[in-house]
Amino acid sequence: MTVFENLDMKNLSSVEQEIYRYLMNNIETVPYMRVREIADEAHVSSTSVFRFIQKLGFESYPEFRFFIKNQVEKFREDNRAHSGLEKHIETLNMSIFHPDVEYQIKRMAKALAGADFILFMGMGASGSLAQYASRKLANLGYFSISFDELTYPIQSFFRKGQKSIVVFMSVSGETKELIEVVSGLDSQKEIGKYCITQDRNSTLATRCDYAIEYAVKEERKQIFLDLTSQLPAMAIIETVIGYLEDYQNPSVV
Repeated sequence: MTVFENLDMKNLSSVEQEIYRYLMNNIETVPYMRVREIADEAHVSSTSVFRFIQKLGFESYPEFRFFIKNQVEKFREDNRAHSGLEKHIETLNMSIFHPDVEYQIKRMAKALAGADFILFMGMGASGSLAQYASRKLANLGYFSISFDELTYPIQSFFRKGQKSIVVFMSVSGETKELIEVVSGLDSQKEIGKYCITQDRNSTLATRCDYAIEYAVKEERKQIFLDLTSQLPAMAIIETVIGYLEDYQNPSVV
């Protein structure tokens, strides 16, 4: 996403480059931040931030913030060729998803939007996808992490009065280690348990409060090498993230 097309990086001081990098890496949250917050996060002074904004051609910070917000919204509109799941499954057959998948995704997105803490868990390729999902949510400002050390006492992550959600990623829904984790959360009813899997009737899915299902053929090489496609699960994750972005920007919902 190019915001400052005419900016020559060679003419920027080291401090200005730090400010620029921070702005570009956090472009979606900048319109909702104060100058002091940007300065603290970029490890520079507020005066340096003001001077950089003026160097960009803006007379005031509110003017700069308004410009950034409009640019971000324009970027989203330009990339919103489709709505909902269709945006992410142009190469997939809709028949691999449950008929009410859009409702399922919206329900999960609303739950995540209201959570204080979100933990993604998975193993192998699903673990990599869990890491990707948690990073994307963290980029949106959510307290979200992924964890694949399944013998770790994750109960230490949760706090009393905190609305927490655990999202399990598993193709089969029969991963022994994940089942042990979800079983250990049975007594903690305040913790929401969600699952993205290819089998809604699997052991893991039935132990969770809610599951989003997709159909995919498991493919393995030499038994232990998993080659199963993660594309359906990725499409679901991206769509959930799309709704979370919209919830943060009511004007585009």
